[in-house]
Amino acid sequence: MNRKKYRRWLIIVFIIYLCAFSYYLSYTIHTSIPDVWKLTVGKEETLDFNLPLTMQADDESLAVASINGERVPSDQIHLNLNETVSVNIEEKGTYHFSLKWMGFHLKDVEVDVVDETKLMPLGMPVGIYIRTKGVMVLGTGSVTDYEGDRAEPAADVLQSGDYILEADHQKIQSIDDLTDILEHWEGGDMLLTVLRNNESEKVRVTPVRTEDSEYKIGAWIRQDAQGIGTLSYVDSENHFAALGHSITDVDTSRRIDISGGRLYQSNILSIVKGQNGVPGEMVGNIDYKHGQTLGRIESNNENGIFGTLAEDAGLYDESQALPVGYRHEVEKGPATVRCCVDGNIRDYEVEIESLELGGSGKNRDMVIKITDEDLLNATNGIVQGMSGSPIIQNGKLIGAVTHVFVNDSTKGYGIFIENMLEH
Repeated sequence: MNRKKYRRWLIIVFIIYLCAFSYYLSYTIHTSIPDVWKLTVGKEETLDFNLPLTMQADDESLAVASINGERVPSDQIHLNLNETVSVNIEEKGTYHFSLKWMGFHLKDVEVDVVDETKLMPLGMPVGIYIRTKGVMVLGTGSVTDYEGDRAEPAADVLQSGDYILEADHQKIQSIDDLTDILEHWEGGDMLLTVLRNNESEKVRVTPVRTEDSEYKIGAWIRQDAQGIGTLSYVDSENHFAALGHSITDVDTSRRIDISGGRLYQSNILSIVKGQNGVPGEMVGNIDYKHGQTLGRIESNNENGIFGTLAEDAGLYDESQALPVGYRHEVEKGPATVRCCVDGNIRDYEVEIESLELGGSGKNRDMVIKITDEDLLNATNGIVQGMSGSPIIQNGKLIGAVTHVFVNDSTKGYGIFIENMLEH
């Protein structure tokens, strides 16, 4: 091989190596270094990333900080992330740092210094009932008019996932509202206000007079949803969080926009064990009797459902509340999950196998594996209904269970608790 070819191959190998290293570095930074760190004010925090990177403060307003036990002026804060470093910031606020490698700027990191937050981890099964915002369109279909012909009045007008908010300038809050308007319809176009992709739109549909002299628009609609989930936590002001993921419609697989909802007491009657390829589930009943309402659901987003418990719920116990463990404090290794599968709320052993610290996990921030023999015997792992079960590590509430692996019921995903707090 002559020298030119040899050099060419060296250049090609070097370029491949450089690309591979760049990809590895980018991936490592993305998964290991969050864009936003939360630190507790006045508390020494240990950072142990073991990466050949440095962080430098960009904000001169950071007046009081200690690095490895020594006070350091803001213009001299320089963190070596290749070594274990302790940080103590004594003033609340948002501060900005530059992440660098060999002097090259890689990305900006925001550090939020906040008061210590304590939450009461629950693990309590609850009945969930929600009402949609307006009525939800599941799909469109054909109807037979009074002459015996088939028609599809809503085709190309309404879409699966639309919410009908108004019909003929009248608010729609239930299926009965829409039915009542159609019962009194006298023909012609009907103006509908729909919520589509979070934007309000006006559309027109022509209801069809059917064989029995009723008017129909040819749409399948739904107004509510219900099921069983697990309460994750409640704070000192009775605000709760549950599930760790949004409630989606079973037919459209889209997140349901809600007008409100209620939590009810629930009793677990039996467990259908999970099997590879077939998720298990908790089977229970929901007590809708008067006086059994536990709380009001106010929000349904990708990080869970949120609201306020009834004043007499009495679920918050200051002596049992735990501090929040932020993402940089979460470690691979042993943890516990709190849930109720046999009528008693208790903690079960799990193993955190991997972490997505970069923050793009979308309620899949960690992978957990059930290791507790009692829970494995009862459920074979994670089952539907356990979503929201709080995850505890080193005496802190760090997350909640969100999903089960379909092909391995002993494993599943969890969300960082700090993401649920940002609802």
